[in-house]
Parts: sequence; C-alpha cells; structure tokens
Amino acid sequence: TELPTITKQIAKLAETSDEIIEDDYGNLRYIGKDPNNYVSFNNELWRIIGVMKDIENPDGTKEDKVKLIRNESIGNSAWNSSNINDWSTSLLKTLLNEGDYYNRTNSFGNTGLTNEAKEMISESVWNLGGSIYADVTTRLFYERERSTNVYEGRPTKWTGEVGLMYPSDYGYATSGGTITDRNTCLDAELYNDVSTVSDCKNNDWLVPNTGVQWTITPFSSDHFEVFYVESSGRMDCYYPSSEHSVRPVVYIDSGIKVESGKDGSSTNPFILY
Repeated sequence: TELPTITKQIAKLAETSDEIIEDDYGNLRYIGKDPNNYVSFNNELWRIIGVMKDIENPDGTKEDKVKLIRNESIGNSAWNSSNINDWSTSLLKTLLNEGDYYNRTNSFGNTGLTNEAKEMISESVWNLGGSIYADVTTRLFYERERSTNVYEGRPTKWTGEVGLMYPSDYGYATSGGTITDRNTCLDAELYNDVSTVSDCKNNDWLVPNTGVQWTITPFSSDHFEVFYVESSGRMDCYYPSSEHSVRPVVYIDSGIKVESGKDGSSTNPFILY
C-alpha cells in the first residue's frame, strides 16, 4: 500500500481530531498543551506546527508545506552579534543555514542537521514583516508578519532553509486557557493582556518551559529589537545581542511520506520517508 504524504495524513487526522484546527487563514495547526504532533526528524524528536498554505518557493510558485520545530532548544544564542534586527544578515541565520548547526560541526557535531534531514527540507521564502507590540493580537501578528512593516531598509522576505517560529505560530498553538476560551486568547494583546495571556499559555505547547525563546520577527519601529516568547506566555522584544533559547524551524517537501501505524505521540512519533 502506498504511504500517504505527511500533508495528506494531517488533513485526514484533522477530520476527527480536536488537536488540529484550521486557523483564520486556512492553515491546519496543532493546538493544546501536548498534542500528538511528534515526528522523528534529524534523528531526534521534532514537532509539527501544522500545514501552512501557499508557502512561496524560490521560483515564485506556491504550495502547502508542513512546518516543523525542534522539540528542544539547541541552546541559548544571540539572535545577532550586534544590535541589528535584520534576519538576513543575522548570527542565527548564518549558524542555522551556513554555519556549524547546518554543517553538523564543532559544538553541533551531534545535534546539527544530518544530510538525510537536509534532503527533506524545502527551501522557502520566509516573511520578515515586523510589528509594534502595544496592540498586537495573534491575528494581527500573522498579518504584520506578512506585511512590509519593517524598519527603514530592512528586507521584507528572505529565502532559506532554516528559520525560527513566528509570534503567530505561538499564539495560534493555544487551545484556550483554564478559564479563557480560544477565541478570547486569539483576541488578546500578547504584550498587554498579561492575566489573559498567562492563562492561555497553560494549553499552548509552544510556550517555553523556562526563560524566553526567540522568534524570527523584528520590532518594526527601531533597528535593534526582536520579538521573543516568555515562559509566562507574554510576548516582548529585546536586543538581538542578548542570548535566548533557539528552536530551529523548517518546512519540509510536500511529497515527504509518513509511515503508517504511528500516532504522533512522543513514544510513537511519525516517521518520514
């Protein structure tokens, strides 16, 4: 029997699973405190953010792609060596796409990308639109990430293989809080609504366990700040030369297939081919 593609498998699971939900823009996303979205990738556990619609390829064509994030951080790192919030020239971009992590060398000799993993990664166009933070809800973040809201001279797009999550990826991963429904969570200002956001993060698998985690998205009103997610669930931004948690994110080719009989749990993760 021909194995299904991972894209089709997730779409099929979405028909009956309350862990997969379509967002406001047609993307299928895993939500909740600990959904069954584990996948064996790069000889380690990664997790499926979801099936993202109309991701642009380098040649300008678009297709739906599965987006993965490493289950654990690869460690703390500065986003950039200087306080310049331009992902296309950043320290992390180089580390993840050209440096030791990508080449599996030096301190990443055991945790960097394998050749097999790199063959599955789909080079894609990543949106680099930024935002201010006073009024930003999950939905507004999604729109601004795809806008031309950047500090003067900053690029609005970047083509590459390994990036970081967007603030909206974090926001859309909640299934709702203990006393807060999901729609209220999505309408919350991630910087201002501290008590609401702190409740919503209780059922959000992308919130960091401790400390803070970098995103790819810059602050648009200045040249020296980048957004991150705090373990409290709150979004904020800070100087890119500060060191925070890094979880690599990739899109994989839409034709990648998945072994049958796997339920996506941490002990029975999806196996890709």
